[in-house]
Amino acid sequence: MPRKARNSALVLALLAVGQFAFAQKPKNEPRRPKFPVGVDTNNAQVYYDYGSEQLERDPEKAADSFYWAIRLNPIQAESYYARRCALLLSDRYRFEKYYEEDRRTIQSDEVKRIDSLKLYALTINPFLYTKFELRLWRRYIDIIAEDIARNNNVNTGEVRYELDRIIARWPVSQRAFEAYGEGRFDDALRLYGEAIKQARFKTDYRIQRGRLFFQLDQSDSALAQLTTALEEERKMDKKDLVYLYNSKEVLEQSIGLVQQRLGNTAAAKEAFGRALEENLSYFPAHVQLGYLALEAKDTTTALSEMDLAVQIRGDDPALRYIYGYSLAMSGKFKDAEVQLRKAIELDPVFALPYNALGEVLDKQSRGDEALVQYRSFLALASKTDLRRQAVESRVQVLASKGGQ
Repeated sequence: MPRKARNSALVLALLAVGQFAFAQKPKNEPRRPKFPVGVDTNNAQVYYDYGSEQLERDPEKAADSFYWAIRLNPIQAESYYARRCALLLSDRYRFEKYYEEDRRTIQSDEVKRIDSLKLYALTINPFLYTKFELRLWRRYIDIIAEDIARNNNVNTGEVRYELDRIIARWPVSQRAFEAYGEGRFDDALRLYGEAIKQARFKTDYRIQRGRLFFQLDQSDSALAQLTTALEEERKMDKKDLVYLYNSKEVLEQSIGLVQQRLGNTAAAKEAFGRALEENLSYFPAHVQLGYLALEAKDTTTALSEMDLAVQIRGDDPALRYIYGYSLAMSGKFKDAEVQLRKAIELDPVFALPYNALGEVLDKQSRGDEALVQYRSFLALASKTDLRRQAVESRVQVLASKGGQ
């Protein structure tokens, strides 16, 4: 199988695993963490923050919390990525083997399901700040220190100190990685620049630098780095699954988003099109092309692209919501209702589809049905949701007209 076809198939396989993992809820679904009275338990950020606090202390509890952050807001990329990190940490032996790039571990179905969460997060936001990688790395070094200390009957702290001294002498790419993880982006940019000069294989460092430039709103520099990285990637033959995070599909999507920020709509469209040339089933490119078509008021093309995305990943509540909302904005209320009800079926605690469905029913003069959906939205939405006030006002109006 040609490399292009092989990598596209592997990307699709990981995404399909991710789709299956989301569609098939765990047999014993994690319990929602309990919080003190007054905490907004409909706010996905609350669960994300709690999971972040528990990540090293209790990774299983963190994974459960991130799971509920995903359920409450499946549009947020950070929660998918964070759950992947927590799940990796939840099994010490597997985590150690994963970090040592043990092929059997990396290619196991279980790890593929876990890794699919990060890949999916990057399809939502290719410029996601993967800030937990440094915490994972440091936990791995802790494990190594503990193993050495136990096997040699010495103090763990002393072993860790010696390991840190060794790591301090590693190539500049290690310091760049640490600066990035600590949020020192300017230092990371400089250090990754030095790493590129020293490295034989430069692609990964260019990608990281391109993402940093984008985060720092230096789009021209981001475009230059990502374009060069893509050219280098096409010349190489990387086969390991770990490199799929830097797949050509994701890179083309990244370039398309940079071009959008620069106002180069035609170039953005071409980049998303090239992503589909790499893999026709790469649904994020269909979504982005749909957004571009909506901006151009090309409703037919926009809805066609959204429909293709949903056909590829039909069990994704976020995609169903986006498609339903787009249909509603185009006045196709009956079709929108179908998609929004499917989104609710897939994820009953995701608040946004209820509001959109309420509006769709409202515009069809189905006030009583709309009232039910609006009230469901209010019961599930965060207290800080900016839509609440308008929905509350509409509920009062409909209720005053005789709605139950």
